[in-house]
Amino acid sequence: MRFPLRFASACLAAGLATALLALGCGGGSDSETVEQHTSSSGAPLGGAVEQPLSAAQQHGQELFVSHCGACHTFHAAGTVGQIGPDLNDIAINEADVLHAIRTGGGQHAKGQETGPSGNMPANIVTGKDARDVASFVAANASGSSTP
Repeated sequence: MRFPLRFASACLAAGLATALLALGCGGGSDSETVEQHTSSSGAPLGGAVEQPLSAAQQHGQELFVSHCGACHTFHAAGTVGQIGPDLNDIAINEADVLHAIRTGGGQHAKGQETGPSGNMPANIVTGKDARDVASFVAANASGSSTP
């Protein structure tokens, strides 16, 4: 009688351990599911990973908000302007931004082929400030064409 009792105890312990292990593996309604989007070829699409801003670009973002944001819409800066071009729609590089900062707005402004873009003053920011704004805008503009 001793053997069957020992066998039953071992089976009970193994069954309990299996049940505890199964409960720990999830599968219940509390488990999280990762949503994955795929391309037309079936390959997973990469997530939009935002790159951290450099110190100069962070400075440029602050300057953009205070000097440019009232006129320019630019999602990266959180601004919604009504006068200048929407910078989300323009592929622009650092040299283009520096040129626009130095010369101001007008008919020649990139993205504004149909007349003046407003009254952006020339040299609205200068020196390192201008370079920081240009770096920030070029790094975050849609379809950025930074060389």
